[in-house]
Amino acid sequence: MGIRVKNLTNIIIPLRVSKTLTATVNADCAIIPFDGRISNVFAKCTSGGTGATNSVLDVNLNGTSIFAAATKITLASTTGTPSYSALSSTPLNVTAGSILSLDVDSVSANPINAMVNVVITKSGVSANGNASDHNEVL
Repeated sequence: MGIRVKNLTNIIIPLRVSKTLTATVNADCAIIPFDGRISNVFAKCTSGGTGATNSVLDVNLNGTSIFAAATKITLASTTGTPSYSALSSTPLNVTAGSILSLDVDSVSANPINAMVNVVITKSGVSANGNASDHNEVL
C-alpha cells in the first residue's frame, strides 16, 4: 500500500523487512499504480548491527537494480546510517503495473527492521489540477 503526497502527484511506496536482516532476494515487493518516474529513495534501519561489514540493500524495477553502482543503498555497520549510489538513469521512468522489489544483498551482524521508501512522481499531471485523480484508490 502506498501513501499519497503532494496533491496526488506523488506516492511513497514502502518496502520493508520487519525482522533481523538476512541476505534475501525479493524480501518485499509492490506494484507501481501509475506511469511516472522515481523521484527519490529513502532508507532507514532501526539498528545498524555490529561488526565492520556494512549492510547493502537493493531496489529492483522488474528484476533489475535501479542503482548504477554496486554500493546501492549502504547502511553503515554500527549506526545504520544510509548512503546511496546514483540511480541507473535520470529520470528513471516507470510504468503502471511494474514491480518494485527489495533485496538484502549483504548484512552486518544483527541489523533489524530495514525500510526503504521509494517516491514515484506521476507522469502527465496537468498544471490546472488533477481532480480526476481522486478516483484512484490504492
